[in-house]
Parts: sequence; C-alpha cells; structure tokens
Amino acid sequence: MAATKKKHIINKVDLFPDLEDYGGKPYLFQITGPRGGMRCYQRPGSLSPLWSVTTILGQIVAKPALMNWYNKMGREAVAEHLTSVVGQTLTPEILELALREAGSRPEKSKQEAANLGIKAHELISTYINKRIEKDSSSYVDVPDDLNSVWDAFMEWERESDIKKYLKTEFACFSTSYKYAGSIDALAQTSSGKFMVIDWKTSKSLYPEHALQVTAYANAMIYPLRQYYGLPETWPAWDYIEPWVIRLGKEDAQFEAKQVTDPLLALNSFLNGIEMWYGLGLPGLTPKAKKDLEDYFELPDNLPSVW
Repeated sequence: MAATKKKHIINKVDLFPDLEDYGGKPYLFQITGPRGGMRCYQRPGSLSPLWSVTTILGQIVAKPALMNWYNKMGREAVAEHLTSVVGQTLTPEILELALREAGSRPEKSKQEAANLGIKAHELISTYINKRIEKDSSSYVDVPDDLNSVWDAFMEWERESDIKKYLKTEFACFSTSYKYAGSIDALAQTSSGKFMVIDWKTSKSLYPEHALQVTAYANAMIYPLRQYYGLPETWPAWDYIEPWVIRLGKEDAQFEAKQVTDPLLALNSFLNGIEMWYGLGLPGLTPKAKKDLEDYFELPDNLPSVW
C-alpha cells in the first residue's frame, strides 16, 4: 500500500475472528479522506476498495431533520451576534461577522457532538475489553461529560440478556457486495444468539441506522459460521440480532431497538448500493477518485447510468 502524503487517516482495524481465510492478517486498513470525507476499507494485499457502509448511506439517505437543525443553528448564531450590538449602527463588518458565525456554528456543534461520540465509544470499548479479559474490577474512569452516557449504558446492560461479550470495535466486510464497516460490539445472549451492536449518542434513532447495523450483521454470517463450525444451512437470521442502542448525552436514558426484519433492512441497503452506483457514486468526486488511486486500482468503467 502506498504511503500517504496528504491528509488521509489510515487505521488498522481488527477483524473477528482470527481465521485462516484472512491469510494470517486478521485486519483491514480503514482509509478516511480529508475532513472525514470518503471512506474506504482495504484488505491487506488487495487493490480493490471495500466501500464504507456509512459513506454509502450518507450519500443516498435524505436528512431533512439535519437540514432543519443547520438552519436553526445558523439563525440562532445571527440572532445572538446581532443582539450584542443592538443600538449600534449596523455596519457591513458586523453583518459579515454574524453571517460568518452562522456558517461555522453548525459544523462546530456537529464536530463537538462527534468528538463526544468518539469518546463514548472508546469508554465503552475499554470497559468491554476488561469484561472479555475477565478483569474482576471492570473499572473505567468516566469523564464528567460522559456521566449521562455511561449511566445510560450501565442501565441498558443491566436490562439486556448478554451472557458475554465477544469483541468490540472491529471491522467486518463483504467481498460479494464490496462493502465494509466497523462494528461497535459483538455479544452473545444466554440463549446463544449473537447481538451485533451499534452505539449511538444522537438525539434520535433513524431507519438508516437499522440498514447500517444489518449490513454489518450480514457481513458477520460467514465468519461466525466458520469460527463455530456451523453448516451452510445454518439459519443465520434466527441467531443473529442487529441492535442499535441510543445512549442519552443529557438525560441518562437509553433507547434500544432490534431490527425485527433484517432481510428487509438488508435488501434495502443492497438496493441503496445499487442506487449509489446508479447516481454515479456521489461523494466519489474526481479529486477523491484521484486521491484513492494512491491505494486502489479503480476501474475506468465505474458504474454509470449514462
């Protein structure tokens, strides 16, 4: 793999489990574009991209609530800035500063929320790894700004049917459909079922979250079958449960939703991949494509409806 010379972030993400099929390299490279843009995964030794599940969904799913939030944040920024100069002469400079704040505040707030989400994932991952390693204390140091999230997580765990955690923060992929992603946690219930879990610290859960976690669960069917020596006729969706767990940042409440129709969710995601191709791979701009050529051999005839 070519060394990066730009702003790409490259992480090595573990796979589960350590199978011989992985060629002794049970991990993927995760390649994230500048400013968190286009994300791909790569198997060691491969020159074919595995497209990120969240990148695909982010390009094809409309987010009217997000647009409304952006507008609201912008209006509030203008109002706050101009309120401080009421009674003064409104100059072009004052107006420009107000508009500049309106343009930057939503992204700042979004980044702050994302940073808190990353910290929450790291905290929970640390705790789960202690559980997996059978650390008797399972103690983690909870920062003040994550107290509510942690309390919500502990309350969810107490009410869940988890017998043991198997892995946290690891990659999964599908060579058939050329996608990959990162699973927050894999657990097993007292009845032997497997829970594929995705944590959210957003204010709400949305249908695309179900598509995301189900795509991950689908990518786990083969490795679970291989690792546990299950037959090809194993009824995977009777034993694999995709779950999305929202942990409140302010109210210490949780919301847990199981995808009750995983086949519908999976087919919707796979149709979404086809839509992404049909729309000309939005997000894969000419510049992004050129950048990715440092890592992949992208075909000249990428799917197009034209």
